[in-house]
Amino acid sequence: MPIDGTFQCALFQVLRADTISFSVTNRRRPEQKYLYNFSTLEYNVDHMNIDKALFFKPGAIGDLLHTLPAVNAFKRTFPSAQITIVVSPGMKPVMEGSAVADRVLIFDKTQFKKNYRDFFRFAFMLRRERFDLFVDLQPSLRSGVLRRIAGAGRTLVYRKKRLSSSGDRRMHAAENFLETLRPLGIAGDVTEIELRVSREAVQAADAFLARHGFDGSKKLIALNCSVGAARPARNWFPERFSLLADRLVREAGAMVVFIGGPEDVELVRSVMASMQEKAIPAAGNLSIAESAALLMRCACLVSSDTGPLHLATAVHTPVIGLFGSTDPRRTGPLGRGHQVIRKDMHCVPCEEKECPEGSRACMEAITVAEIFDAVKRAI
Repeated sequence: MPIDGTFQCALFQVLRADTISFSVTNRRRPEQKYLYNFSTLEYNVDHMNIDKALFFKPGAIGDLLHTLPAVNAFKRTFPSAQITIVVSPGMKPVMEGSAVADRVLIFDKTQFKKNYRDFFRFAFMLRRERFDLFVDLQPSLRSGVLRRIAGAGRTLVYRKKRLSSSGDRRMHAAENFLETLRPLGIAGDVTEIELRVSREAVQAADAFLARHGFDGSKKLIALNCSVGAARPARNWFPERFSLLADRLVREAGAMVVFIGGPEDVELVRSVMASMQEKAIPAAGNLSIAESAALLMRCACLVSSDTGPLHLATAVHTPVIGLFGSTDPRRTGPLGRGHQVIRKDMHCVPCEEKECPEGSRACMEAITVAEIFDAVKRAI
């Protein structure tokens, strides 16, 4: 049954009650529920008994990977706690292979939009689990209802840190997620993201490469030529990816593999059709976990700010990141060996999905030659 206006009003009332119920008095009592706001809470972790924790993050792969330092930090602080992570469809194999969680659940937002009975079944299933802690890393109307129904002993809610007008250092997304756990006495710097890949995913990726004639004798360079239709401002240009790939094959003696999801298949075909050399089309042929395993075999990845870029950094593959509309201080690659190409323009970063000026000048200014030179430095 679809969610209509009446049901949305009901959800709002539940969420409103959830928010109002946390008074200042309750926030000062570790044994009570609380809603997390920055710099307002301090709790003594020694007085906390957390046996079961739920981390809610049914988002895109890049956002999910940015939460891993927070989940790992929690695991180090509460080593005996059972951790459940709620993710989007398609992300479950990635998390199961990483061994960061004891259990992974799927939150299918599309299905729950169609049938709210399934949503409430999921919510009351969480309630039966009797979690000691609910960490909401993707707050929304629905997650607020889930928090209320789940009835966990404690609740932490992520708040996105915006760029302040005072010019403070921009907080990276991974640091921002870790900041959510500060009331538990968990803090620190985030210097890298680490994702373990399952043996099955590695075997599948190796078999795929072998079928396409890759024997390891050449450097394997991954190119990601799409960020999807929802954020066109981030895209570099397909014809330039064709030129770059040809140069990498001819002048660097490399083998090129194009990665991406099923939605990128046609674009990759178009890019490869404009090439004079051969490349491997992996877009749409591998799962996210298998793509991570393939990226482990690559000498580097060239990509704009999107999921594959973060997937590569998580498996410690050097990245050449093409940034314009987004801020690398917030979502740039973490770790060693990465390079960010970004032009100093008055409009950069605009943080918009579409170029406000209609030109994508920030991406237009990035040339094939400078990316080719960056790849040579990486390999």
